[in-house]
Amino acid sequence: MTSKSFTEQINLFGDSSLKNRIVFVGTLFLLGAIFAVYSDYNLATGSGNLSMVLFLAANVYYPAKSLRLNFNVKGVQPFFDIFLVTHHWLNTFSFLVACLHCYITPWSNTWLMIALSLMGWLTICGYLLWMKYPPGRVRKGIYLLHTQQIVFFLLVFAMLKGHYVF
Repeated sequence: MTSKSFTEQINLFGDSSLKNRIVFVGTLFLLGAIFAVYSDYNLATGSGNLSMVLFLAANVYYPAKSLRLNFNVKGVQPFFDIFLVTHHWLNTFSFLVACLHCYITPWSNTWLMIALSLMGWLTICGYLLWMKYPPGRVRKGIYLLHTQQIVFFLLVFAMLKGHYVF
C-alpha cells in the first residue's frame, strides 16, 4: 500500500459542503464582476484589470515557495497545500477572464494571441499535472515546460509587448 503525497491528499474542490462552495464561488464571481465593471471606464479594460490582478495573486505562489525552500522554513506545508489549490483556481479564473477580455476588446494583435495561448498552455498543463493524467515520460516534459520561468517571462513579455509596444 502506497501513501499519497501532500498534493494528492488535497481536495481541489474543497472540503466544505456544496452549498458553502457555491456561496463562496458566487461571492468571488460577484466581487470580480463588480471590480471588472467599476475598475475602469469600460468592461473591456476592467476585465483586463481583473485578469491581471488574479494572475498576479495566483503566481505569488512561486516566489513564496522559493523563499520557503531557500530559508528552509519548517511547519508551513499545510499552508502551501492550500496555497497550491489557490494558485490553480486563481490562474484558471485569470485565464477565463483573459479570454473574455480578448473577446470583448475591439483590437488585438499577434503578441496578445501568443500571450493568451501561453496562458492557456500553462493553465491546461497545470491541471494535467494535478490530475497526473499523462504517462510519466510526457508528464515530465509537461512539468518542465510548466515550471520553467522562461515560459512565464515569455508570457509577461508578450502581454507587455502586445499592450504597450504594438
